[in-house]
Amino acid sequence: MNVKIINKNCDFESPYLIEEFADSSIEIDSNFKRIITAQSKKQTQDILIQDIQNELRNFKWLILGKVQVEIHWFIDAVEKQETDKIGDLDNITKPLLDSLTGHSGVLIDDSQINSFHSTWTSKNGTIEGNIVKIIINFNNDYSIMKENLCFIQTGSAVYMPLNIDLDNEHQLQIMKFFIGIMKAKRILSDSFKKNANANLERLLIYSEYEFHRTRLVGFDKNRILTSTAFEEICNKKNIDISSILNTLKNINL
Repeated sequence: MNVKIINKNCDFESPYLIEEFADSSIEIDSNFKRIITAQSKKQTQDILIQDIQNELRNFKWLILGKVQVEIHWFIDAVEKQETDKIGDLDNITKPLLDSLTGHSGVLIDDSQINSFHSTWTSKNGTIEGNIVKIIINFNNDYSIMKENLCFIQTGSAVYMPLNIDLDNEHQLQIMKFFIGIMKAKRILSDSFKKNANANLERLLIYSEYEFHRTRLVGFDKNRILTSTAFEEICNKKNIDISSILNTLKNINL
């Protein structure tokens, strides 16, 4: 299977090339003999995913926000009509979407897909194999580098991706303060709901930067930290609210 990546306003190093221009896209072109479906053997699906991710892992960043995905199939119309070699389009897209997620992909999880458009076109009979183009359109403001990527718990089962060196005391102080604010917003939201019968969850809690724990398949488990595990790391370096406040006092604004 041959895979080719075409980037627009982004490259493997950066999610944007033109500052102040937020629209970027990634196009994945592939050519393969046999179309793989969700009913194919797991080993066969894994090979497809690995072939695509061998190219996607060259990206040094991930998309965090919502994306619009287009899949364009160029297949044999007669073969699609008269044989069972080509399944329903909704059945053959799942393995492709799986290849986009995780540390070796470009998305955290396919729950980020805000809209999905799939079409098929009869290919030229002289072309061997089947061709599929996957186009991912996204806002490059919502992205994060893969280097030093951690997921830290901010809610009951919700984690936030952050770039942090766990050996850097200054970064730990900043992140501890930031996560404290996130938790305070949840407490405030619960208080409004309980005492004022006001639902402010959309305002105070919703964030495109937070993901449910079950969405983090494909990432290093050692870099997915519960709030308790993160507190233990901070405690070993004697990072508490007092040390954070002292650091803030010394910042020249």
